[in-house]
Amino acid sequence: MRRSMHSFVALAAILAIPVSVVGQSAPQQAPEPEAFFDDVHAPNWLGTDIPHTSIKRQRGGSCWSFSTVAMLESEALRTNETLAETLAAANSELDLADYYPVYWAYVEKAREYARRGGENARFTDGGLSHDVTWLVAEYGIVPESEFAVVEDYGAMRTELNAVLERHEKSGDWDEATVVSEVREVLDRHLAPPPETITVNGRSMTPVEYATDYLGLDPTAYWEITSYTDLPMYGRGELDVPDNWWDYDGYYNVPLEDFRRVTNTALDAGFPVVFDMDWADPGASWNGAGLAVLPPEAAPGGPDQALRQTDFETGRTTDDHLVLAVDRRVVEGHDWYLIKNSHGTGSGRRGYVWVRGDYMALRVLAIMVHRDAVEPELAMRFEAAG
Repeated sequence: MRRSMHSFVALAAILAIPVSVVGQSAPQQAPEPEAFFDDVHAPNWLGTDIPHTSIKRQRGGSCWSFSTVAMLESEALRTNETLAETLAAANSELDLADYYPVYWAYVEKAREYARRGGENARFTDGGLSHDVTWLVAEYGIVPESEFAVVEDYGAMRTELNAVLERHEKSGDWDEATVVSEVREVLDRHLAPPPETITVNGRSMTPVEYATDYLGLDPTAYWEITSYTDLPMYGRGELDVPDNWWDYDGYYNVPLEDFRRVTNTALDAGFPVVFDMDWADPGASWNGAGLAVLPPEAAPGGPDQALRQTDFETGRTTDDHLVLAVDRRVVEGHDWYLIKNSHGTGSGRRGYVWVRGDYMALRVLAIMVHRDAVEPELAMRFEAAG
């Protein structure tokens, strides 16, 4: 894809440290992160009206699954009153297997890789929210207790890559063989996915568990973005490396609508997945637990033109997905409470506050339930197909 390489070059340039030159005044240094964040007034609490589950810790590049599975957990609690009451009565928490979609994503990536004969195909551990909803529709979901947590993600990745390297050398891209060998590695490092599970004495398939027991509809979620190279109020492809199967179903809206949809959804109690850039100098995810734009990043404030330029030049990259579970306003700024997946020892007990200017420039896309979108805009989306 056209942005798959230059974003890394651009990021290196962003993080370059100015060097003093003899005979010239030293360039003005950006403030130290600690000093910069001292002057930022974020909400000083972690409460939220949107039900969500506990903070987890991902391994490898699996944030796309952790964030979107977290959204599905919140959605099950939001829409399934019986489930929520049952869990509360048992003093229990809904805990879905974050690596179950990862397993099936690798299977489908291997299938796609074989179909393309290794050409213009990706087999990284990255992904996006639509991967999870698609895979849940196809393969369902299971509780965490029914599916092992990977202990050595690096070793698993090494073995998976070795499978494809063997086929690269042989030139044999028989799809069934490639998929079988990939699944053998996954079965050893994760677990063979169960064909049936038993929940509260009831036997069911993973699809039945997702749709009948949890009450989830994986087709009910829309991804929304805001870029001028896509048709406004139409659909298109978000051209980022993690969009490994060239999904072109993103709804595209002006930045004003993008922000309004996000705010309206959170205010109405809907969780929202953020696909975003977390490597910006204004972000201290695992430190201060804040993400704000430094003044020099958008002197006139974030707008549609700057958003487009930063995306096209690789200044904004797609490298982390998280779940927004609340919105607050402090001193005229929107703030979004993020449930991260780096464990409770990072940020603010595992949470991060993202300010509205950062969201407007560095959040590439969101995923939200279609019922959270205002009717007039939803009608335009549905007309777009």
